[in-house]
Amino acid sequence: MPRKLEVHCSKGLFITASLEMNRKLNLDFPKGYQEFPRQFGWEIVLNTMDLAHSSPYPFSVKTLKLTSVNYLSCELVSSLINKFRYVETLIIEKCDGLRSLRVEGLAKLTSLSVLDCVDLKSVYVEALELNTLRYSGFLCWFSLENLLYLKNVKLDFKGPGFNHLVHGLYNPLLRAIRDVSVLTLHGWTFKEVFGPLLSSKHNEQHFNFSKLEELWWIDSCMEDHNIKSLFHFLKFCTSLKRLFISIVTRSYSKSCERECSTKVQKGRLRKLKVVKMEGFEKEEDIILFKEHLMEVFNVEPRIVEVRKGRHDRCLLRIPKHQASAKATKSIKFKFSYKFVEEVEDSLSSKHPHMP
Repeated sequence: MPRKLEVHCSKGLFITASLEMNRKLNLDFPKGYQEFPRQFGWEIVLNTMDLAHSSPYPFSVKTLKLTSVNYLSCELVSSLINKFRYVETLIIEKCDGLRSLRVEGLAKLTSLSVLDCVDLKSVYVEALELNTLRYSGFLCWFSLENLLYLKNVKLDFKGPGFNHLVHGLYNPLLRAIRDVSVLTLHGWTFKEVFGPLLSSKHNEQHFNFSKLEELWWIDSCMEDHNIKSLFHFLKFCTSLKRLFISIVTRSYSKSCERECSTKVQKGRLRKLKVVKMEGFEKEEDIILFKEHLMEVFNVEPRIVEVRKGRHDRCLLRIPKHQASAKATKSIKFKFSYKFVEEVEDSLSSKHPHMP
């Protein structure tokens, strides 16, 4: 049964522990006692040498959520990790002062989320069974080792975490996510971080996200240079089936300030079935995107406009002789179009960036 416990410790340490259904444990260390967070490194490492001396009855917890851990409480949590050695989902969030994080040795760990740790500069993960990795915060350095089953990755980088980017440091991260099937990425991250790596002659010819079927692309706008950047990335996604584009105006917008002079070469997206677009203010922007997509990739997927609080709308191309006064027609467009409201959308996918 769900339950909650509050513990007051020395040095102003205050812990709230709550147990939810499905064996989920939340440990929250409130920020009220951290006026000036001290920076610290944190190692969540299962020491196999200590297992012989640990309790033979570890806590039966499937999901462990750690919130607002600081330099005082990190050692306490680390010392308990043997108790949680069979945890499957680990969530770490809002840990002010956390500079480096190491997660290693959790044999059953399949999902890791690191969210809104604003001071984080480096993350090291070694987890053989890890399937899902979600990160939200500023750009930091990643080392991902022995992740043989990684399939779902969300890299929600809010902005650069360094004054000067050293692109070579992110080549291991790029290689680690090469075989994922679901990927969430910001437009600026590709343009400023991965783009220069993929622009090398060797990568242009040999690198490919060959197993990527679903791409969630977040951008602050979708102007011409942003479309070029997205299309450059799509050239490496030959197995893509579903593309979701979300315009978030409050997101990091350097990619909208810097022009992209790269000429987009034609590519192939033969398996692409649907493109969902959220946050577009003008209908003509959706139509222009569709026509650019047809021109560059010779493909015509189903285009769906996602609207909050209303039914989605599907963009249909209609023959000119059937075009009515209500159809969208302009000298900008090659064809006539109309938007049709969808009462039931069987292709919807759950994701934090889409309804």
